[in-house]
Amino acid sequence: MVIRCSGCGHETSFEQPYPYHAGFGNQGFLYNVAGDRTLVWSSFDPAWERLAGQVHPWTLSAASWSSVEAALAPLADGTRWKATNPPRCLRCRQAIGRSIADGEIYYFEYSGSFLLDEPPGSNEFRKVINERVSAA
Repeated sequence: MVIRCSGCGHETSFEQPYPYHAGFGNQGFLYNVAGDRTLVWSSFDPAWERLAGQVHPWTLSAASWSSVEAALAPLADGTRWKATNPPRCLRCRQAIGRSIADGEIYYFEYSGSFLLDEPPGSNEFRKVINERVSAA
């Protein structure tokens, strides 16, 4: 699948046949600040449910997202996963889609992403929760 940036015309290729629907897969997704990595997890993952409750990620309010984001460990570059981060063009960094906080339910998997629901049901969301939170 290829997404063409409306700003610079760059074509970003994804190794997926179409944008994935989080609702059909019972998954949550977030993008990093740069918008070039995706975090994907099962909405039935026990670590997710301990953190957010038995809810699907796309139904969370802004206040609930703030709590979830605060519990996530930063990436190696020090940036954070945020519900308001959109997917971005790899050349000019303009948004090429919308964020989950903007009501988007389709997502793109960038190369080097964190696919914590692969294979489905693997329940690895605990790997991105800040150690201070998981120890509590």
